[in-house]
Amino acid sequence: MDVYYTPREAFRSFHERDKRWACIVFHRRGGKTVACVNDLHTRALYTQKSLARYAYIAPFYRQAKDVAWMYLKYATKDTQTKTRESELSVELFNGSKISLYGADNPDALRGIYLDGVVLDEFGDCRPSLWAEVIFPTLTDRQGWATFIGTPKGKNHFYDIREIAKRSPDWFYLEVPASASGILLDSELQIARTIMDENQYAQEYECSFEAAVKGTYYSEIISEMERDGRIGQVDHDPDLNVNVAMDLGFSDSTAIWFWQERPDGFALIDFVEGEGEALEHYLNLLESKPYVYDTLYLPHDARAKTLQTGRSTIEQCLRWTEERELDWTWSIVPRLDLQDGINASRLVLQTSSIDKTRCAYGIEALRAYRRRYDELKQVFSDKPDHDWACHGADAFRYFALVARARHGAVERAVERTAFSRPAYTLDDLFAQREKVNWSRHRL
Repeated sequence: MDVYYTPREAFRSFHERDKRWACIVFHRRGGKTVACVNDLHTRALYTQKSLARYAYIAPFYRQAKDVAWMYLKYATKDTQTKTRESELSVELFNGSKISLYGADNPDALRGIYLDGVVLDEFGDCRPSLWAEVIFPTLTDRQGWATFIGTPKGKNHFYDIREIAKRSPDWFYLEVPASASGILLDSELQIARTIMDENQYAQEYECSFEAAVKGTYYSEIISEMERDGRIGQVDHDPDLNVNVAMDLGFSDSTAIWFWQERPDGFALIDFVEGEGEALEHYLNLLESKPYVYDTLYLPHDARAKTLQTGRSTIEQCLRWTEERELDWTWSIVPRLDLQDGINASRLVLQTSSIDKTRCAYGIEALRAYRRRYDELKQVFSDKPDHDWACHGADAFRYFALVARARHGAVERAVERTAFSRPAYTLDDLFAQREKVNWSRHRL
């Protein structure tokens, strides 16, 4: 039996580790995926457990197939007895099984057990994936986990890295291109000429401080952290709470809770879930210790559903009436996506966010980014539809409502480095009404 893998020197300590948890921050094209796939193979091959199960998880299923499937088949060509192309899995002669998954389908991971898992580019996966989905698969068999990736700002992969750096229970490896010796200096020089400073620092020097290209709000979120506007923001029981919701049934539902205060907007809570009916979230709202002012639904809440024959807002009104709750429901103004993004940027200048209760929402705002066109090598004017878009969409609805209710955003904009556009949302509303009236006349 031959093992077709010779580890690079930088990864030898990783393969020799005796820790249950591991975190690897490595530069692009350094070989971290190859090392981890072969580590999965070796540990599956020499395990003492019967029917052992191992997994490699990428942010998307297609990405797992494109990035790791070829490596896995090559690594196991002399040790596997069964290869399932449709499942992206191989079974070894000792009964161990290694499978590839995408984090975009977490339901495929629920209910299974794992003895070891690699989470590739964990910063591109939804933050709750580890605690809610992956960790429970490891508990009864004391399985291990390895997180790998390249920095993309101070997101949840950064949080894992910080834990790994401090904890004696973790193996931690961070290798920039300037220290690995893997890539030729001539290639790195070319990369420097075609990338800006932030791109190069992020992709090749493992910098979590570099600004992430294509994101809408990451720089503003970082500024808010520096200013102390992301921290402990408690619920004020003397003030009513407003709610903005982005509803989804087959997709995620995201909800922001905020209060209007003399110094701006206080975002005190955030909730996100998936696969639940509308009534689940209405019960959740009722369970919160808040007195509500207005609850805002997206503009498509007026559309009637096939399942009930009633619109979402009609269902909400009926549910509220049946429980004799004094809630006011409203619809978010319908504006273009870019108008809402501009509104969000403005509103963030006078907002404070609770770091604990809104942690998932903060990460969604930080990660929300434009879609990248691989063919044209440019960012499009549309956002990437990933885990972050639901929290960002709900925030956009909050921003439109907050700006429509108050003209207070301008007060603190001057203190920031953000360059304000030459128009306000009042102008946008007026322009939209003008366009709609013109269409009506036609």
